[in-house]
Amino acid sequence: MQVMRKTKSKEKRLEASIDYREIYESSPVLQRIIDKDGFIISCNNAYAKKLGYTKKQVIGKSIFDHTAEKSIDVLKSELKKWKKTHEISHKEIWLKRKNGKIFPTLLSGASVYDVKGKMIGRTTSLIDLSEIYHVRNKIQAKEELVSKQLDDLKKLNLIKDEFMAMITHELKTPLAPIKGYADILLSEALGPLNPTQKERLEIIRSSSNSLLKLIADILDSQKIELGQLVLHKEIQSLSQIITEAIDRMKPSAEKKEIAITTDLMSALFCYCDKMRIQQVLTNLITNALDFIPKQIGSILIKSYKEDDMAKIIVKDNGIGIAKSDLEQIFVKFYQVDTKATREHGGTGLGLSVCKGIIENHGGKIWAESEGKGKGTAVHILLPIEDMSKPIRSN
Repeated sequence: MQVMRKTKSKEKRLEASIDYREIYESSPVLQRIIDKDGFIISCNNAYAKKLGYTKKQVIGKSIFDHTAEKSIDVLKSELKKWKKTHEISHKEIWLKRKNGKIFPTLLSGASVYDVKGKMIGRTTSLIDLSEIYHVRNKIQAKEELVSKQLDDLKKLNLIKDEFMAMITHELKTPLAPIKGYADILLSEALGPLNPTQKERLEIIRSSSNSLLKLIADILDSQKIELGQLVLHKEIQSLSQIITEAIDRMKPSAEKKEIAITTDLMSALFCYCDKMRIQQVLTNLITNALDFIPKQIGSILIKSYKEDDMAKIIVKDNGIGIAKSDLEQIFVKFYQVDTKATREHGGTGLGLSVCKGIIENHGGKIWAESEGKGKGTAVHILLPIEDMSKPIRSN
């Protein structure tokens, strides 16, 4: 009790020593006191200075003399409500300076009563919001600029997509007969060929195949990017998909005297698009063939169950990949800068397409390597189809 009495005594002495008039006058907040009819009976220095008047010029003026036209109705409504309820709402009010310029403020305050408890006026505090508005306008202007730039980018992206669709179609159309006639000529159905002619036609056929693959990769990349890749899923034997992909690549492997061996789990099924998974495997085998040495090169393809997923590994004993490049090789257009890469060419789209196909199956693909000269292993995870459950429809 004694401590409380001392505390109250200190509070009273502190209150007696405070000059509230000085606080009112020196406050940076715009302060004014008005009567019930809205006429100013007092203001602080900040209020008069901000509006461009002297205090003497302010006293006796209506608050509407200092209110911007856009806020007159709002302030009238607020004043009417205050007279009835004695409550002062927080309102955004625009004030008008002597020179006619306007600026935003946040209005708040408290009612003033006489000794008999009758309301005789109110104090009003007006916080200048000019700086906040300035910052907000800058942000809004930047947002509008970003929005416009985004719209421009979307338009450019649409033009790009239309151009890519057109150019790939136009390129594909003449390539089909070029490749077709090269195949016919090489079969010697139209007459025998000498070795030089065969060699030149092989170049034409090989170049046509490379260009057709490039066009297919560009189209697939566009579909994946736009979320338009269509998958025709059915329950498939993973070992059969892998075996067929290997059979397709055997001529290329035998030409380089490279062995492709397998270690496949037989009863492993996936709900997938067979052609797309074979496309991924063909791409991985092609890459391996390009980056492993002839005759002594080898590719091992394994499949097995890992937890609730099917695991495929395509492993080679080729040039390997630096660990700093492992996460980048599936990025669109990224190519590891090696002599072999420069010799075999490519666009950096193949592995990006593979990633898109696997991820659209709900799977995952990544590469592992101990470094340059130590081979590469590409890992694929795909959801397993439980054959004991009812077969789902596509």
